[in-house]
Amino acid sequence: MESTINTLKYGNVEIAVADRGAELRSYKVDGEEFMWDRKPEFWAATSPVLFPFVGTIKNGAYSFDGEKYEISTRHGFARTEDFELVEKSENFLKFRFSSNKETLEKYPFEFELFITYTIVGNTLEIGYNVVNKNDSDIYFSLGTHPAFALDVNDDIKLSDYYLEFEKNETSKKYKLNEKGLVLDEKADCLNNENKLHITETVFDDDAIIFEDLKSEKVVIKNSKNSKELSVKYKGFHYVAFWSKSKAPFVCIEPWYGISDFENTSGKLEEKIGILKLEAGEEFFAKLVIEGKK
Repeated sequence: MESTINTLKYGNVEIAVADRGAELRSYKVDGEEFMWDRKPEFWAATSPVLFPFVGTIKNGAYSFDGEKYEISTRHGFARTEDFELVEKSENFLKFRFSSNKETLEKYPFEFELFITYTIVGNTLEIGYNVVNKNDSDIYFSLGTHPAFALDVNDDIKLSDYYLEFEKNETSKKYKLNEKGLVLDEKADCLNNENKLHITETVFDDDAIIFEDLKSEKVVIKNSKNSKELSVKYKGFHYVAFWSKSKAPFVCIEPWYGISDFENTSGKLEEKIGILKLEAGEEFFAKLVIEGKK
């Protein structure tokens, strides 16, 4: 069944958000689209929310409190669930997804996940709010995965695009195995530089994942015109960048959490990058995106 699409226009900005996964499908500034258009030959998504896990769970199973749970899907399950639109104003949308019988079979915690979209000037603020509905701690990860369109045409090549960090960075990237699990070793990537050039081969080894960036903002730019898209991601522990080979989009993915390491114990509370939220507590995170022509 097709998902309902919720649209909002405020000032110069228009957005469209699907009930399915509360996924941002469109973000336009002055009529200019900045989101990837979900061409299935490359990648049939735009901006999935990753919850309660980021990436791959080793062997599709983990344990908690002596019980084994199976979850075969990558990036958790929230991205394929139908959210409820619970609040709407002239510049604001708020979606909710709550734990249920099906989720408890693979993830043993009661929760509410709220995702909000707020248009402020030309920017779009995306809020993430996890509420612990249990009388004990819950463990979770939360990640973002927005894909931004690259205008590849006769005048602009993929290799004209680059990611510009707000600060010079020296950082190694995580190495992944063929199953998407994280290896203990890292590979050289950034060496006191603030640009990561997008080429046809830069993502051949899967996502580029950093843990220790000083920058809290990254901008997609190209050398042929002034169009750009910035993402602010204050507080996130990891930032990943990804695309399909030769695809005209790039994902900027701030994460709280990461795929299982190859040598993981399989115990949820020992999972690297996992967050713990105490009974009755709430977790908040925010992205701010801004497109300029």
